[in-house]
Parts: sequence; C-alpha cells; structure tokens
Amino acid sequence: MNVQTIFRATLARAPARVFSYSTQAAPAAAPLLLRIKADVKDAMRAKDKERLAVVKSILSDLTYLEKSPQAPAEVTDSVIQVLVQKSIKKRQESVLSFQNAGRADQAAQETKEIEMLKVYLPQAMTEQEMEDAIRKVIQEQGATSVKDLGKVMKELGSLDPARAPKKTVSDMVKRILSSL
Repeated sequence: MNVQTIFRATLARAPARVFSYSTQAAPAAAPLLLRIKADVKDAMRAKDKERLAVVKSILSDLTYLEKSPQAPAEVTDSVIQVLVQKSIKKRQESVLSFQNAGRADQAAQETKEIEMLKVYLPQAMTEQEMEDAIRKVIQEQGATSVKDLGKVMKELGSLDPARAPKKTVSDMVKRILSSL
C-alpha cells in the first residue's frame, strides 16, 4: 500500500464533521485592541523598546483579565480603557514612591510611560458634565439624602467608566446628596 491509498482510506472512514468548515464569522475585535496591536508592530519596526514594553503591558493585562474569573463576556474599548486607567494609576503610585525614595530617574521613566498610556484613553468628562448628569439623575430619582446613593449610582451605571471613573462619580454623588 502506498501513502495515497492509506490517506484515501482514512478519509473515507473519518467523520464528515472533522472536515467541515464553519460559516460563522469570528467575533470582531475592538477597534482599540486593533490599534494597540498595530502600535506593537510599529514599535517593533521603529525599535522603540520603551514604547513596545508599555504597549505589550496593556496586552498582558488584557490577557490576564480574559483568563480571570471576572472576565467580561467580550472585550470592548471600554474594558480596555479601564485597564489602561488602572495601569496609569499603578504608575502614578510608583512615581510617588520613587520620588519619596529620591529616585528621580525612575520617577521620570514612569511619568513618560503614563504619557504613552494616556494616548489610549478618551477625553475625560469635565467636572461640570459629570455634575450635570448626576443632578439630572438625582432629580429623576427624587433622591434627597445619602441614603439614596445606591439608586443614583445604579442609574449612573450607564456612564462610560473610561470617561467618568466610578470613584470620582461616587464621591461627587455623595457630595451633592449631602448638600441637599
């Protein structure tokens, strides 16, 4: 028996579904994810090791999130932007630590990385925009005291966490409700 005969015999016995192709399209990747992957390639081509390390750290954080039990159903731009915000916050804490330790060179490096990461964030809501949205929800809900914080925050869940961080929104809601 030659190889072709063996191959044909194997094909004849194989279940049909092994060789069928799916017609379903792969899920579309988030535009920001595609941009980040393109930036990795650009940084490699430019041999920009600092930028490459920063961009790869975003992809690493994303991979870690996807494998965690709290993984979102799908990766959206908003999910990636929240990851970038967390990464920026870590680096800001590192800057303070390095400055307290007298390591200006390391603090400058972390500051430079923060600037590289900010490129991936949308423009944040202004204080006035957040306050207007919060006051509108408070009025709609009829909230009168800090006890109504949960109701108000639930309605404000529709705000993009990349443009209006939940901690900032929560603090502002508490401040507004306590002044009523």
